[in-house]
Amino acid sequence: GMGMHHGMGGMGSMMAGMTEAQKDQHLRGMQEHMLKMHDLSNQILAEKDATKKEQLKTQQLQLMKEHHAEMKDKRKEMREMRKK
Repeated sequence: GMGMHHGMGGMGSMMAGMTEAQKDQHLRGMQEHMLKMHDLSNQILAEKDATKKEQLKTQQLQLMKEHHAEMKDKRKEMREMRKK
């Protein structure tokens, strides 16, 4: 291999075994996440109160962590499947 599983290449191989419906669901989940993140970013940028701004940042950070954990879980599942 030419080291294709860096960055987006990994996404491709992860989605290779999925049906169109599963891919759609997966991408919709990512889209949901992006929209939430974007929405929070806008709120953070618009917020003048430093305390509220920090709260929003914390909220966004939680979202990022949750999303990251989900991604890791999915990768683990994929690996488990390959072993069988």
